[in-house]
Amino acid sequence: MAKFIRFNVQDSTAVSPLSPTEKILVNVEDISFISATGASGANAKTVVVGLTGRGGNAFGTGVILTLTVSTSLSAAVNPTIVTGKENPLTAAVRSAITANPGGVVSSVQLGKDQAATPAQMYFRTAAYTP
Repeated sequence: MAKFIRFNVQDSTAVSPLSPTEKILVNVEDISFISATGASGANAKTVVVGLTGRGGNAFGTGVILTLTVSTSLSAAVNPTIVTGKENPLTAAVRSAITANPGGVVSSVQLGKDQAATPAQMYFRTAAYTP
């Protein structure tokens, strides 16, 4: 298991001082839960990562990292997730956590959504909240 997982947030419309590609590192030991939001179908989807705030942080004890998912690098295009199938968003995060035995960093790699014509998914935005 890697010590950190990396989320590559990609938004080709980001302007300075924001970067079009932001790499967010999360200590695996700080993760308290992983979930996804958004009903089935083609509507807004997010990955929610609960962080323990071990060692203190600017927000206090616990922090939520919310990552929005899109099937476009330049616009907010909602991916399609089908009811009754494994959620590819949480599955990608869990795979990154358990991958790379003995390694330092493992990246979360999103695959394609579950639409009739599957589209590649990307993390588009990331926000921390207390």
